[in-house]
Amino acid sequence: MPDVDYELEVLLSLDGLRFQIAGGYRVKIAVQRVEATRSRPQGIKYSLTLHGPEGRRIYGHDNAHGMRRQRPESDHRHVYGGRRLVPYAYRWPVRLLEDFYAEVEQFYESEV
Repeated sequence: MPDVDYELEVLLSLDGLRFQIAGGYRVKIAVQRVEATRSRPQGIKYSLTLHGPEGRRIYGHDNAHGMRRQRPESDHRHVYGGRRLVPYAYRWPVRLLEDFYAEVEQFYESEV
């Protein structure tokens, strides 16, 4: 029987999830299994984003593209509405969700 990474399966099951939170803010999740590479050693491509009521991305975690001149890994955060990318140390699927939702909660509490 093959080993099953249940945390990864839960994360993958969230692909396409979109929901609205108070104030018209929205969360979008996209996760797909991909071939493991140097830039995506975990074998997934992910994007977890928070959008404002007008649709503009406010915050996000993703590995959809590389971070030029910084390092081979592509995991990073898009910091609060800016174009600045900050490296993110992906550890495991549930930790990714915890880190993302902690930032969403912190942002939301500072705005309300």
